[in-house]
Amino acid sequence: MNRLGRFTKTVFESIADAGEKFIDVTRLRGTPVQKLLELSYDLISRKGQASGIALARQIVNRYGELKEQEKLEYFRELIKITDIDIQEIKERADELYKNPEPETRESLNKSLKTKCQKLFSRMNMAPNGTRAIVQLREDLLKFIPTFPELKPLDVDLRMLLTTWFNPGFLVLKKIDWDTEASVLEKIIRYETVHNIDNWIDLKKRLVNNRRCFAYFHPALDDDPIIFVEVAFTKGIANNVQTILNGNNDSKPNTAIFYSINNCQRGLKGIHLGNFLIKMVSTEIVSEYHSIKTFSSLSPVTGFAKWLKTELESNSSNLFEKDRELLKQSLEQGWQKNAKLSEQLKKPLMKACAHYLINEKRKEKPLNSVARFHFGNGAELYRINWMGNNSAHGIADSFGIMVNYLYNLKTIESNHESYMIDGKLTISKSVKNLLY
Repeated sequence: MNRLGRFTKTVFESIADAGEKFIDVTRLRGTPVQKLLELSYDLISRKGQASGIALARQIVNRYGELKEQEKLEYFRELIKITDIDIQEIKERADELYKNPEPETRESLNKSLKTKCQKLFSRMNMAPNGTRAIVQLREDLLKFIPTFPELKPLDVDLRMLLTTWFNPGFLVLKKIDWDTEASVLEKIIRYETVHNIDNWIDLKKRLVNNRRCFAYFHPALDDDPIIFVEVAFTKGIANNVQTILNGNNDSKPNTAIFYSINNCQRGLKGIHLGNFLIKMVSTEIVSEYHSIKTFSSLSPVTGFAKWLKTELESNSSNLFEKDRELLKQSLEQGWQKNAKLSEQLKKPLMKACAHYLINEKRKEKPLNSVARFHFGNGAELYRINWMGNNSAHGIADSFGIMVNYLYNLKTIESNHESYMIDGKLTISKSVKNLLY
């Protein structure tokens, strides 16, 4: 029996016994996917470190050469080894209950790992293995919307990456105009909240009362994982154009987090931003003694799309009093009409407050930015009219931006209240906007 046959029989036999159907691997013979599957099986089976590193290097290199359809074929095969042996886990758990020693605990932990987790763990031995696995997950995430059956594969990857990218392994660095050009180029490329047009635009964000901090991982060299841009202002800023234009306040007392960017799509869902904000706040406090207040100036991503759906729904009774007026906000160019803009100001801000506070998904705020900041222990402090009057800002959230306040004395208790009880910390001024 050839190695592909052994791979199919040995690794997938439990699934076959369960009567489940899987890809007819005979059609993969002679393809790059077949060779990669054979190497993957060998890597799962081998224990020798030296041979394991060589195999891992081959797998990383061969995976990088696959075409999109071949990657999908590979994932469709790997999904078959994400199952765990429930009976074995029960037996190991019983052994641990009877004999709670380190050896029995280790035995139980091993039984909880899928063969797929073992494969990815050993792939990580290769040079640039971590980077390759982050890229592999990015590829996988592109397929999942069309092929949701691949989700268990992502579970295995996410569990490993959460461990590998623990904040304890990350290094916080301040990015300034003297930082290596290769890193600065990546900052320009990865900025998606407020695009950086050119080097001159970038310089505005790194000098005078502007700062940038990024997390790096030793395995990814000079490639940032996530970064935050900060402006030092006098008071809590309510307009992002003022910040982006590089205007500088004298005697600043406030740090405004106005742009947070995840750089690696393969790390989506690996929560790092909360640790970044807390670390940056600590760094700023120690170096800039005049800074006493910390706040974000955040977009309300998706608000316009959500409100449009509500206003066009015949079954919704939200905003009944202002419904006809609000519908005018769906017309292009409304913001250029000074009288209409003034009429819409209060209804849109009230609708935004409702959206951020009352619209939920799985008992958490529907808005992803709100979930992020509430989860970090921030307070929804203020809703700003025309906080972003760019074309994108108008289209995405009617120009509205939000301040989330980070009180360093209360963020831990706020975080616990949110995580345990789902409680949102909201200022009186925002509560007053609710219908």
